[in-house]
Amino acid sequence: MRLLFIHGFGETENIFSQLAPILEGEKVYVNLWDSLGNKRHNEPDLVDFARELVQKYAIKKDDIIIGHSLGGWVAYHIKHVNGNKIVQIASWTSPQKIVSPLKNKKILLWLVSNGLLFNQFTKGYLTKGYKTRSSEAVYNEIIDHMIAADRTCLTNQLKLVLGRAKETVEVVPDLRIHAKKDKVIRYPDESFHEVPGDHFSLHTHPIEVATPIQKFLSTIND
Repeated sequence: MRLLFIHGFGETENIFSQLAPILEGEKVYVNLWDSLGNKRHNEPDLVDFARELVQKYAIKKDDIIIGHSLGGWVAYHIKHVNGNKIVQIASWTSPQKIVSPLKNKKILLWLVSNGLLFNQFTKGYLTKGYKTRSSEAVYNEIIDHMIAADRTCLTNQLKLVLGRAKETVEVVPDLRIHAKKDKVIRYPDESFHEVPGDHFSLHTHPIEVATPIQKFLSTIND
């Protein structure tokens, strides 16, 4: 059994740098930047993309998928195609839970693809809600990474955030972890394990996030 970690939109595996060392087991990090590449894609089918990841990372059914934000959304579809147990951290199964600066998807994609949403001029506005928070440093790091990133690759990730599956997906995450002060994803209607912090609680409160995961993993190992 391996632990596969999938980062969120604009993030890297560094988002798990505080959490992963606490968890025991072989660890694999799924790189969405590499998997999507920098060639322009049409809106991806999430089920097809999940199948691609299963093949690329040789994901076995006993591997546990731990996804943050977009990574949890991707994990949700991996469970659909491969039957893995998944842990969603600050993620969603209903797109209505996403807090978006714009409701028009086409305009949002256009702004990102043209570098008009993530740039040095908009950084102050984007980071305003995280000033003085314990997650301020990590959020600034992610914004800086998105500003410097290849726009096409970043847009491809956003298409995953906004994307849908062509077939019905009705699986249930095995563990949901969420902070009620999350400003990016509204908390689930279903039961979840509440943790302190915000969208980046896995980085700012890793022990609190690790505890329910460790308990969950122990039930599998037993």
